[in-house]
Amino acid sequence: MAPMKPQILSKKLIKPSTPTPRHLHQLKLSIMDQLIPLTYLNMIFYYSPMEKNRVKNRERCRELEKSLSDALTEFYPLAGRLVVEDLVVDCNDEGVEFFEAQVNGKIADFVHGGSMADQLDQFLPWDCGADPATAPLAAIQINLFDCGGIVVGVRVSHKISDAFSIITFVNAWATANKTSTIKKVTSPSFNLGSLFPTTNLLPRNPPATGKNSAKIVTKRFFFSNVAAQSLVAAIGGSTSREAVLAGLIWKALIGVARMKHGHLRASLLVYPINLRGNIVISIPEDSFGNFSMLFMERFMPEKDNMELSDLTGLIGNAVREMDLERTSNTDDLCVMVSESFGEARREKMRNERVDVHLCASWCGLPLYEADFGWGKPVWVSSSNKYEVIHLIENKCGNGIDAWVSLYEDDMAELERNRDILAFTS
Repeated sequence: MAPMKPQILSKKLIKPSTPTPRHLHQLKLSIMDQLIPLTYLNMIFYYSPMEKNRVKNRERCRELEKSLSDALTEFYPLAGRLVVEDLVVDCNDEGVEFFEAQVNGKIADFVHGGSMADQLDQFLPWDCGADPATAPLAAIQINLFDCGGIVVGVRVSHKISDAFSIITFVNAWATANKTSTIKKVTSPSFNLGSLFPTTNLLPRNPPATGKNSAKIVTKRFFFSNVAAQSLVAAIGGSTSREAVLAGLIWKALIGVARMKHGHLRASLLVYPINLRGNIVISIPEDSFGNFSMLFMERFMPEKDNMELSDLTGLIGNAVREMDLERTSNTDDLCVMVSESFGEARREKMRNERVDVHLCASWCGLPLYEADFGWGKPVWVSSSNKYEVIHLIENKCGNGIDAWVSLYEDDMAELERNRDILAFTS
């Protein structure tokens, strides 16, 4: 099947419908924000066509613009611009970039066509500007299919938000669009910068890393509940689906590195954990921004076994040893967070003998609640230009999609891995 490339019909800036009050014009970043590189988080939401609305897609686009403008009144930092050196967001209402695109084809070909996963990044607005001082902090692309289906591609600066914050924003925007009012949307809390202030002892802009000359590709690997539970049972049944799948993919990536280098190499699995609800410090559950820390575990070929049970056990040990519930003050938490990010960054930047893999689970987030008035999404995916694994539950809850972004040559080896072939469909 020939690629379906969206044709951009329009591009504009959407500003908050109500100007942001002057006393809110400067938002301080938190120490968690400070530790994040200048990258974007990407979410793609897929909506099936509705027979009665096939000719109304352009009209729905106008409605989306208005509701986005209303939602930005509550989520006003997204319409601002980052002041990198000062570690603040200038909430100047400059706007969110909004693209409208037409796609010749059927949305079902993407939702059901797993082999087309490498084409999904075209639904995202990649042209957001190269200069972080002037680039929009959020960009959205509305993809209108001939069949009446719609794909909403959302990119938000990771410097000011995590996955929890982005889905909170998208769900609020969807509610505003469905109800034609923002009144039912609870304003998020923007207090993390005050509770966890930045420090001069850390780099203000951690560099993004990677072999820039090589091509990153994204592939989808689907693990059914049957496959996941069989893996859990095989290692003793005392771990979560996400942990065992992270362990399986980690094992496969260790194998990819062995094929490339001719020998086993040390490997570091890094996975962020949402701190909301996982610490005893009283923090508003709706706090907007980065509020996570990195857990990590090492595979050392000279002392560790490469069996799935051993790798999954390492993942569980890392979480248990951290014991977040004992962290009772913000200073201690800041130290733990900065140390976790610092270790991962040092390994990625300075140690070429260690392979570093980032695996983020979005399981448990309300990804399928974003109903803009056309029903809930039938699928949610991700696509990235850097190495990362995202675990996302499917809508029916009967399996997990692993969205893996890797360099092209590494992906070819991963797709041939026996464990990946045996447990995915």
